[in-house]
This record gives sequence, C-alpha cells and structure tokens, in this order.
Amino acid sequence: MKKINQYWAKNFLILGFLFLVSSCSSIPRFQLTYRLPAEQITLASNKVYVTLEDMREDQRIFGEGARRKFENIPESISFYIALGSAPGTGKGIYQPPDLLKKALESRLIHEGIEVVPEGAAPIKMTVLLKTFFMDRKDWIWKVTISYEVRLAIEGKVRASEIVSAEAERFELVGKEQAEAMLGELLTDVVNRLNLYRLFQ
Repeated sequence: MKKINQYWAKNFLILGFLFLVSSCSSIPRFQLTYRLPAEQITLASNKVYVTLEDMREDQRIFGEGARRKFENIPESISFYIALGSAPGTGKGIYQPPDLLKKALESRLIHEGIEVVPEGAAPIKMTVLLKTFFMDRKDWIWKVTISYEVRLAIEGKVRASEIVSAEAERFELVGKEQAEAMLGELLTDVVNRLNLYRLFQ
C-alpha cells in the first residue's frame, strides 16, 4: 500500500511540474512586425555605429487600461522584420530600446549603409528613445512612439532629427489587432526618419 501511495504521489508531482511549465510557456507575449520600405534610397559607402539611450519617463510598454484588457502580458516583445508585405522573420525577444535599435539598424542596412561595432567608424548615430507606450481608456486605444536621432562625426553632432507619432483606434477586438496597430506605428516612425538628410 505504501508503494502504491508513493507511486501516485510521484506522478502527481510530475503532472504538477508539467502543468507549471505549460502555464509559463503560454504567456501571451506581444508579436510586433517592423516592415522595411519596399523602395531603397541607396546610401552606400557610409559606415556607422548605433548607440541607444532610454530616456522614457515611463518605462512600461502597457498602461493599466491595456493590462486590464490583456492580462499577464510581459514587458517584452517578440520582434519580426519583414520586407514590404512579405511574411516577417523572427529576430528574438526585446525590450523597446533594443527593439527600436534593431529596427533602425535593419533600415540602415536596407539602404546600403554598413552598420559596424561601436567605435569601429568615425560616424556615430545616437538614438534617444523618449516614448513607447500603449494604453486603453474609455474604449479608445492609444499608442505613442517618439525618439530623437543625432548623427555625430568624430564626436561632433552634425545633424539631428526628432520623430514622433501617435495613433488612436476605437475598441480593438483582440490581441492581433493591438499588435497590428503597434507594428504599423513602429513601421511609420522608423521609415519616416530622413536618412538622406542626415547623411548628406
């Protein structure tokens, strides 16, 4: 009888562990796709390294209203990059600062600019992330993303640009619509950066 009880106890422990693993793996992480522009402006022969500073006053991605709608959403995002309307390729899980840096580096490479390790070129692009926030209030969803780019050559700032955008939508039906809204705004603010003016 004692052996039977030990057998069932062991099996209950295994089942409990498997349930815990299953619960942890099913956290509904947001998936965000950045879409590179189909057209290229071609800025070949430029080399640059990118650094990013997180200047956000509110370090959260999701406000209280968004969290009430989507419970247990982690403060990190599964990031994908796509060319135009093609399916995206997974790049990993990121916090907003690294996510924005990855998106901007992808845009630079897409336009023919060589992105090198820090300090390996005289041209430095500093990105200051100021806002990356999504919330819901009174059935209205609002997303805001803003950042500043400063281009320095041998330590002297030669050009800068501030890019910001916000979007509002009436009640979103589900998580996929919220992901699409956030992805569209990220695509807009990254592709709106005037690289030609910065590098001319």
